[in-house]
Amino acid sequence: MKKSNKTPGTAKPPLALRLLRFMYSTLGPLFPDYFGKLAFEQWFTTTRFNIPSYELPALNSATRETITVNNQPVSVYIWQDKTTEPKATLLFIHGWTGRGTQIVNYIEKLNAIGYRVISFDGPAHGNSPGKQTSALEMTDTVLALNKQYGKFDAAITHSFGGMVLIHAMSLGFELDRCALICPPKDFQIILDNFQRILALPDNVMQVLIRKSFATYGQITRDAVDAVKNVKNLKCKGLLIHDEDDNEIPWQSSEKITQAWPHARFIKTRGLGHRRIIHDREVISNIVKFFNDA
Repeated sequence: MKKSNKTPGTAKPPLALRLLRFMYSTLGPLFPDYFGKLAFEQWFTTTRFNIPSYELPALNSATRETITVNNQPVSVYIWQDKTTEPKATLLFIHGWTGRGTQIVNYIEKLNAIGYRVISFDGPAHGNSPGKQTSALEMTDTVLALNKQYGKFDAAITHSFGGMVLIHAMSLGFELDRCALICPPKDFQIILDNFQRILALPDNVMQVLIRKSFATYGQITRDAVDAVKNVKNLKCKGLLIHDEDDNEIPWQSSEKITQAWPHARFIKTRGLGHRRIIHDREVISNIVKFFNDA
C-alpha cells in the first residue's frame, strides 16, 4: 500500500512535551532518582491534543452518552443508520493520547454495511476528565462498555488500543472479528516508546522500572502480553502495520499474527504510525474484512 496524498499530517508535539524532553535529557542524568520517580508519575499521565477539524463531523454527528468507570465519567459516541436496524455493533478503541473521533473516516462505510459504531474517549483522554490512566483502567472501560451496550461483534483499534483489546479478550470479552492497526506486542515496547517520547536517559529509566515493579509487581507486564494473550482466541483478526512506523516496529504485528490462530497480517509502506489510520486503502481493507463476515 502507498500513502494517500490526502492523508492528514501528524500534530506538532505540544510545548509542554518539548519542555519535558529538554528537562529529562539535561537534568535526568544528574539526578536520576528524582527524575525517575517523576517519570513514574508521568508514565500514567496523558497528553491531550486538540481535535483536528477533519474529525469534527464525527463529533457533531454522534449520539453522545456517558458511562461511569471506576467512579469516573467516560464519554461515549454512537453512530448508526437511523433508517435501518443495525445487524451488528463495532467498538473502536483509540491509542494513548488518542480520541474516539479518530474513527471518523470509517463511520459512514461501516454504517452502510449494517454496523452500529460505538467509540469512546478513554479516561484522561479527549472529553473524558482526569489526568492519569493505565492499560488496566482502559481495559476496565472496554468491559464496562460491553456490559452497558451488550455484546460487541467487531472492533477496530489503533496502537495501544490493540493491546487493551487483546487483554480484554483474554478476560472473556468476545468478538467475531477485529482489526488492529499497529498494536504493540508487549510491555517492553511500551516502555521503549515512553523512553523515546520523553528522551529519558537510561539511568532514569532504571529508576522508573524499579519503582514500577516495586509498586505493582509484574501484574501489568504479564497482563498485557499480547503474544501470550492471542494464542487461544477464536475470533478472526486482521493486523495492519506500516514498515515505516517509528513508534512501534511492524514486527510487533507480525509476532502477534504468528501466535494468533485465526489472524492475517498486512504490511504497508510510507504511512508511519498515525497517518495509517486514515489511509484509504487501509480503510478499504478493514471495511471489506468486516463486510465479508
